[in-house]
Amino acid sequence: MRLATLLVAGALAVAGCGSGTSRLLHPSRSSSSSSASAPAPAGAVRVIRGWSQALRSGHVTAAAAYFRIPSVFFEGSGPPVQIRNRIGAQIVNAALPCGALLISTHREGRYVNALFRLTNRPGRGGAGGCGSGTGETARTNFLIEDGQIVEWLRAPDQPGDNGSSKTGPGQAAPPGTTLQQSV
Repeated sequence: MRLATLLVAGALAVAGCGSGTSRLLHPSRSSSSSSASAPAPAGAVRVIRGWSQALRSGHVTAAAAYFRIPSVFFEGSGPPVQIRNRIGAQIVNAALPCGALLISTHREGRYVNALFRLTNRPGRGGAGGCGSGTGETARTNFLIEDGQIVEWLRAPDQPGDNGSSKTGPGQAAPPGTTLQQSV
């Protein structure tokens, strides 16, 4: 009940996102195919690993601190969410029901594509558990600037993810993620 109140209050307190949706939904359009296998910058990997460890441990406030204000969060369905304050950053992190164990990263243009193994997690938002998502993999494209997450974009699966042999059309966020409003 308290989380639902926080979600509504956060959505009302912060404006929605503006233009630029096409670039956000298709970040790879601006990346060259030759950079798809390039290594990710070590500093960006440290930020992604720190964020995922904080979230997996149930420390939503610590995970939210990795996001720059303002920043963009897109979980795979609905419109991208413009995060305009710390409460908004906490709300989007709390809305993720799964923790994430970083498996690998690579550069895709200006983004870092990260592959995670989904886990259960304690704390706000995680108490319901990751459900059938536990043990599955998920990808996120991160734009990291000055040691903070500027864009968090759910990315499509790639060949071999979750035992698949071919790329699917892309998945929505992990099961149970219902955030579709701006915060």
